Amino acid sequence: MPDLKKTDAYAALRIPEYRAYLFARSLSTIGLLMQNTVLAWQIYEITHNKLALGLIGLSEAVPFILTTFVSGIAADRYNRKRILLVFTLFLVFCAAILSVGSWQIANKVTVLWFYAIIGLVGICRSFLTPASAAIQSRVVPRELYANSSTWSSNSFQVSAVTGPVVAGLLLEVIAPHWVYLICAVIFLISLYYTAKLDEHYPPPMQEKEPFVRSFFGGIRFVFGTQAILSSITLDLFAVLFGGVTGLIPAFCKDVLHTGPTMMGLLKAALFLGSAVAGFGLAHHPPTKNAGRNLLICVGAYGACIIGFALSPYYWLSFAMLFMAGGFDNVSVIIRGTIIQIFTPDEMRGRVAAVNSIFIKSSNEIGDFESGLAASYLGLVPGVILGGVMTLLVVGGTAIFAPALRKMKL
Repeated sequence: MPDLKKTDAYAALRIPEYRAYLFARSLSTIGLLMQNTVLAWQIYEITHNKLALGLIGLSEAVPFILTTFVSGIAADRYNRKRILLVFTLFLVFCAAILSVGSWQIANKVTVLWFYAIIGLVGICRSFLTPASAAIQSRVVPRELYANSSTWSSNSFQVSAVTGPVVAGLLLEVIAPHWVYLICAVIFLISLYYTAKLDEHYPPPMQEKEPFVRSFFGGIRFVFGTQAILSSITLDLFAVLFGGVTGLIPAFCKDVLHTGPTMMGLLKAALFLGSAVAGFGLAHHPPTKNAGRNLLICVGAYGACIIGFALSPYYWLSFAMLFMAGGFDNVSVIIRGTIIQIFTPDEMRGRVAAVNSIFIKSSNEIGDFESGLAASYLGLVPGVILGGVMTLLVVGGTAIFAPALRKMKL
């Protein structure tokens, strides 16, 4: 193993096993976002129903949340590499089925079958998420947790931009079933890199305790560890109230008066901001005064959302979302480092499962909350209210979670 120094911005990337892990994770993310983009396009083409688009996220979120606690226990009881291999292979099959099914789509009734496949993808992701998070903490030494969290976040942001853009370009020249087939190939390549992981450790949970006790063990640990609970709760409510992704089309049409191309760029602004900030954070980790930095960045995120709501100009709106993405990435990196440091290995799967439920719930329910507020208060006032609520959550956390505020990693 090469000489590892905490001051080396690329230290985690010098570990071959971590690179294999990162390649596998990035490819899966690209494939999933390509697949989701094509599904949204195809389903809307068939139904011309906006509610049908909302059901895509719901169809994945419900089975994801329902199975996550079971998957978290599995990640602590069984070989994590095998879990990744099995459920990545299921993703290959799901993409292949979507490819075949897209040839047969002829009416709206058949689209219900697509939702069933999306639900299966949600189950796959519920098992992949905690196993992947737990493995990351085993392939890098403790002193590189912050560095590995930074590069994991960076790779996700780049993948999140790449997947939809590539899918959109491919849809211009080939039919949807061919794009699904390409997604299946991408998942196969991800499977290859997963197989390169040297995860020969025994399952960390040696004693097979009863399911119910194990089930609640992860919840008790999270709620009993203020650093973890306060950091993931802060993120939950910040995204819940300050989410604007689902309303971007409405802002583009009714406020900024732009078309679909500019809307696509605006949707990418958050991820672009996160990616740019992430590369800077690799050289300057935000962990010295982690708690203070976390609160400042989440507060700045809320302020950017308010600025976005008030902006009458497209590029100012783009800049607000770009900066919001950068501030959000700081909180993602700090939260990921806190979870890795404070979680014992035998609890990593279940804690990652609880964390993923918080994230998944905040994203899906956050879109619903934003839409509901915009419906009753108006588009701009509804988003401003969300940003103000985010600032209030930051203030409340600073007062009632002093351990987080004073934390240094």
